[in-house]
Amino acid sequence: MSLALFFALYCLEAGLFFIVVPWTRVWTLSPLWHTNAVLAAWALNPFVRGFVSGFGVVHVIIGIKDIVVMARERRAEPLEETHSR
Repeated sequence: MSLALFFALYCLEAGLFFIVVPWTRVWTLSPLWHTNAVLAAWALNPFVRGFVSGFGVVHVIIGIKDIVVMARERRAEPLEETHSR
């Protein structure tokens, strides 16, 4: 249970990071972009930023789905124990 919860929280955190960061100054001031002009032109393209944000949305969806599944399983456990007695 704790590993699954850790994974779900990781997905939520990483997803929010990938959604927000491509549209901030942190993305544009990255030292990686200043070393290579071609890479900078590619990384600063709005379509690439949108792709990275979409990747973040997928992470958030996976994290929410895992938390919902864990909550349903946790609610179902006491019902199964009372019916089996």
